[in-house]
Amino acid sequence: MLPYLNIFGAQIPMYGLCMATAMLLSVALSCIRAKKRGADVDRLLTIALAAIVCGVIGAKLLFFIVTYSWDEFITAVRSNGIMWLLEGGLVFYGGLIGGVAGAFLGAAFTRTRLSEYSDAVVPTLPLAHAIGRIGCFCAGCCYGRVTDSWIGVCFPSVMGGARVIPTQLIESGFNLLLFAALLLFTRRRRFGFTTLFVYLIAYGAERFLIEFLRGDEIRGIFGAFSTSQWISLALILVSAAALVFIGRARRRLPEAPSGESPAEPAEEDPPTGQ
Repeated sequence: MLPYLNIFGAQIPMYGLCMATAMLLSVALSCIRAKKRGADVDRLLTIALAAIVCGVIGAKLLFFIVTYSWDEFITAVRSNGIMWLLEGGLVFYGGLIGGVAGAFLGAAFTRTRLSEYSDAVVPTLPLAHAIGRIGCFCAGCCYGRVTDSWIGVCFPSVMGGARVIPTQLIESGFNLLLFAALLLFTRRRRFGFTTLFVYLIAYGAERFLIEFLRGDEIRGIFGAFSTSQWISLALILVSAAALVFIGRARRRLPEAPSGESPAEPAEEDPPTGQ
């Protein structure tokens, strides 16, 4: 556990540092990959800015939803002031959903077909997530259940110092593997949002399973599953249905040269936020 990094006497929160590093690296790598594919990088930067802003808002919003009741939330704001909203953590799925919504807004603003950037951007998401989970490990949040296993780690402020499963590192490792897999997957251009839906299915399945190992209670439990598990199931089902639809759409398009994906339908005017 390393909540702060001391640099020349300045205490820098590791959680915030990892989040900032993850966002910057994701944007930089996305721009490099987009440029190699001949896409407009300036438009991508505008889309990325909208995605980051909406992603942070979504991550914070879902944190409040799963952590506080409405009455608790209003009482906390009245007692601590509006700046209290900046405190607390972030929830990944809120950031993902908000980020995707922000990307569509940015694409609409720049009159860009968002699917043109899917292959360039989506593989960088698990890389950013892997770095973010290291920040969670340093901060001592998002930890697992108490365990006697050799993999257990101790956080002084968690479970009375008992050994817990380092779910942060497990998820970080999975995301690095997913990053590598998506890099290989996108070596060939994929149709539409295929890469995005493949990512959502893969991560959704992992997140659904790892939630059974989580030990932190501030996650929101509804019925038999946690908030993240319900979201995972929804994303898996929607993404699977979308891939079936994409497969059918591809079969209706003219055959492309060997090694390339079928071209998407041409449009006379630039589409907005597709």
